[in-house]
Amino acid sequence: MARPSSAKLNSQIYSEAAEWFVNCRSGALDDIARRKFDSWLRQSPQHLSAYLELAAIWDEAPGLDAERRWDTDTLISEALADRGNVVPLTRPSIPSGASSSQAPMRWLAASIATVAIGLAALVWVYLFREPVYVTQIGEQRSITLSDGSTMELNSRSKVRVRYSEHERALELLEGQALFRVAKNAERPFTVTTDGTRVRAVGTQFDVNKKREGTVVTVVEGRVSVLTNVPDARVDPVAVEMSEPTLMLAAGEQITVTDTAAKEVTRPDVARAIAWTQRQLVFDAATLSEVAEEFNRYNQRQLVLRDAELYEFHISGVFASTDPGALLAFLRERAGVHVEETDGAIYLTKKRSTTVTDR
Repeated sequence: MARPSSAKLNSQIYSEAAEWFVNCRSGALDDIARRKFDSWLRQSPQHLSAYLELAAIWDEAPGLDAERRWDTDTLISEALADRGNVVPLTRPSIPSGASSSQAPMRWLAASIATVAIGLAALVWVYLFREPVYVTQIGEQRSITLSDGSTMELNSRSKVRVRYSEHERALELLEGQALFRVAKNAERPFTVTTDGTRVRAVGTQFDVNKKREGTVVTVVEGRVSVLTNVPDARVDPVAVEMSEPTLMLAAGEQITVTDTAAKEVTRPDVARAIAWTQRQLVFDAATLSEVAEEFNRYNQRQLVLRDAELYEFHISGVFASTDPGALLAFLRERAGVHVEETDGAIYLTKKRSTTVTDR
């Protein structure tokens, strides 16, 4: 069986290293992924070396193009065109008079130069084109994007960013985020999730991807909401010209499900974004909704074992950093039994018992 060539092997290792580097930078590694990453590093010294080289290039990247005037294709084409820096990976013959120890060093230097160009291209492709921002359970992050817009990521959330010259496109893959959009009418700012697209120019709005649908709340300004978007990469302007959109103003909210868009409401906006202050606010919320929110912030998940509890409603304000307060509140509710284990918290229907005299 033929072994893969050294060049092909190196290319594969650097590609794998680039993917691991992106995931580590974005925080997208859970416990299982971290163990896989550790195993990958330990498989070969080449793995560790490739990862460290990529990290070193990333540290130098801001000075290469601080204003990000070049896109990925331009960088790659420039690298390929600059023949003075691109050296073929062929081992040169040893010139007469040169020692046998000098030639390998020259060949190694040429190899490193070529690898550096390839690594730089990988960095730009993976990190600048479509970065993914992730928060783990109990974590919240505030991120400033390259155009000056900001997004607050709630716990257990994930957003992919696709910026181009003509568009600022984001995709909410999981969880919830509050967006404060820098004004730029020539570059529409869109957020897509589960077939729902929200478009704004300069405004502030919250998008919450829940089990029952996507909830859009406008804090400031106005946004357009388009449903049944087939693909997050579809041109937003072209789609809006061909499909009807819903316009939402400050203080309005809408929930979009798989089947339809519900009626526009005017909720308490401060409650809708109370999560940014690490508060859980429930207003006649079902226990299934309460469990979904609780589980964003706690490793021990809240599990409803009894279907009769799905529509049990509660109201209250709780600190997301204090799970004990919510559990104490639930223990006081008639008809709810709370059972805690090391791995989970179970809610069941509390059955009334009848005592008979003998």
